[in-house]
Amino acid sequence: VGLSEERLNKMHDYMLEMLAALRPNAVALVDAFDFHDMVLSSPLGCYDGNVYQRLYDWAQKTPMNQKQVHDSYYKYLQPVMKSKL
Repeated sequence: VGLSEERLNKMHDYMLEMLAALRPNAVALVDAFDFHDMVLSSPLGCYDGNVYQRLYDWAQKTPMNQKQVHDSYYKYLQPVMKSKL
């Protein structure tokens, strides 16, 4: 059974209304699952709310960010920068 465009639009509008109604309680609903930060293994939504510092710290720990200048710079960008384009 197919849905008409009108019916799909009404369903979409209703979904947006329900999401707007749910939004004020979203954090409490997720917190109700009581997942520990270590289980989630995510810098987002941690107990202390320090999202930006955690994201920065995680980015600094990734292997790609262990060097001040990544090898790909020397391989790809530096030759272009030194060339006479």
